[in-house]
Amino acid sequence: MRKLMLMLAILLIASGVAMAKTVWDMHLNYPAGNFHSKGAQRFADQVKAATGGELEIRLHPGSSLGFKGPELLRAVAEGQLALSEIPTGIVEGDAPVLAMTAQPFLSSNTFEQRLMYQLAKPTYKKTLKNFNQFTLYTSVWPFSGIYTKRAIRSAADLKGLKMRVYDGTGLAFGKLAGIAARKMPFSEVYPAMKAGLLDSMYTSSVSGVDAKAWEMLNYFTRINIVGPVNMVNVNKAAWNQLSSKVQQQVLAVATQMEDEMWNLAGDMERTSLAKLKANGLNVLDVDPAFRSDLDEMGRKLRAAWVKKAGSDAQAIFDQYAKITGRDL
Repeated sequence: MRKLMLMLAILLIASGVAMAKTVWDMHLNYPAGNFHSKGAQRFADQVKAATGGELEIRLHPGSSLGFKGPELLRAVAEGQLALSEIPTGIVEGDAPVLAMTAQPFLSSNTFEQRLMYQLAKPTYKKTLKNFNQFTLYTSVWPFSGIYTKRAIRSAADLKGLKMRVYDGTGLAFGKLAGIAARKMPFSEVYPAMKAGLLDSMYTSSVSGVDAKAWEMLNYFTRINIVGPVNMVNVNKAAWNQLSSKVQQQVLAVATQMEDEMWNLAGDMERTSLAKLKANGLNVLDVDPAFRSDLDEMGRKLRAAWVKKAGSDAQAIFDQYAKITGRDL
């Protein structure tokens, strides 16, 4: 009898350990081979190791869970997703101020872009609290340029392009520059190009490599419109179900991951530009006159955006301008 009771006790303990394990499904926007997705895999692996398997994160790359970019903030808020990668510029329909780090021609390198994010972070935190979530870590893309069939060497050359964009910034830029801009998922770009609906796209050097842009287009012009920032956000209710110990372990991994991902962006830019060139794509830099025109477009677009984003956004812009000495 004692042996039976002991066995039952052991089974109950084992069952309790098994039940204590938490599994989160994580939405990822990009293919498994993309450097953001690979970073998320390292994060998941390190979290599992740090927590002794008490928290396991299952990745779903390529938007395979079926959620679209603009839906992600609410999907996490409502608990449909415990964890998701969320590009800041894509969810401005629900929270305009989150597109702060997606504003055009605001910064010219990842150091300035990270400064902008750090200045915006308290406002982001306050905004995300209203959506029942917070950010574990962020990452950044190399700056976006434009891929075209013909050479683009001036603002006048932009007129008439039929361009794929991925956010509100791209749509606004297109309208001001005389571009017929269409916001669409990356998976739809190839068919749209073949159908003649598009002749260009705006995205990073990394995404150009992912898409094998050289098979469709001839030029990549480095206008450096924006270095998009991605948040990895967790649902607050899901977070509160973790023990305090596990929470601290996850936060420690997340802090390290944020530094790693921001530092990686520069390396990815250099590697991707080399691959574009090696595959025959012409990589063009922007001359001072063209840059001046682009900067003026940026000032007009930011002035229009800040009116809907509110006073917090203007205060952050003012602080950023004071630190960097940039004319915003």
